[in-house]
Amino acid sequence: MQNNKLLSISIIILALGMLLSSIYFGYSIQKGSNIQVENAAVNSSVMNISEVANYLGMTEEEVQGIINTEKNMLESRGSYTGIMFPYFIVNDKLYFYKEQIDEWLKDISIQRKEYDTKKLFVF
Repeated sequence: MQNNKLLSISIIILALGMLLSSIYFGYSIQKGSNIQVENAAVNSSVMNISEVANYLGMTEEEVQGIINTEKNMLESRGSYTGIMFPYFIVNDKLYFYKEQIDEWLKDISIQRKEYDTKKLFVF
């Protein structure tokens, strides 16, 4: 009788140990797969406005201000010198191709452009 009780308790302890370890490993695998998904998004060539703002060390408002400044300049003067801030629109959302952003950065650095996004003007 004593052996049956010990055997039952041992089986319960073993089952609980297996259950807890399965939960732990499942959580670990899930957490690891989320990291891979996040890294894939960071390594993507296409970025949304918050990602490009983060990439440039700016706020989303500053990025939008640069776009609007260049648009206003093109509309008022009829032309624009250099590369305009590169983006495309899908369903009213702005997207940016990383390599083109890098080219734009090189161009504005060479020209030493200054933007005042509050006044929507390029110097």
